[in-house]
Amino acid sequence: MKKALLLPFLILNFSLFVVSCHCKKKISSETNAAAEVKKDFEGEGYVKATVIKYALDGCGFLLQLADEKKLEPTNLSADFKKDNLTVWIKYAAKKGGMSVCMAGQIVELSDIQMRK
Repeated sequence: MKKALLLPFLILNFSLFVVSCHCKKKISSETNAAAEVKKDFEGEGYVKATVIKYALDGCGFLLQLADEKKLEPTNLSADFKKDNLTVWIKYAAKKGGMSVCMAGQIVELSDIQMRK
């Protein structure tokens, strides 16, 4: 009778051991992924900005820098068109660009990332 219970007992213990080891590996890989996300944005030339919904006719979403300077991006993705969204940006001034809004400097974004 004891031999009949031994096999299921061993299988159950082995299963629990495998599952518990698997979870620990998953947690450590998630921790490593979070550590990789932390980037030195300022060191890489990014600038802090806030996406704002500008209330004037012809204007949409602008980027406001810390010094209150406003930028009018020509290529702001729909994913970032949210009022008061804080972001990191890299941009270049667009020379000779015309806009109906005329509330800020016209720029082209080379990169934009969420800021936390």
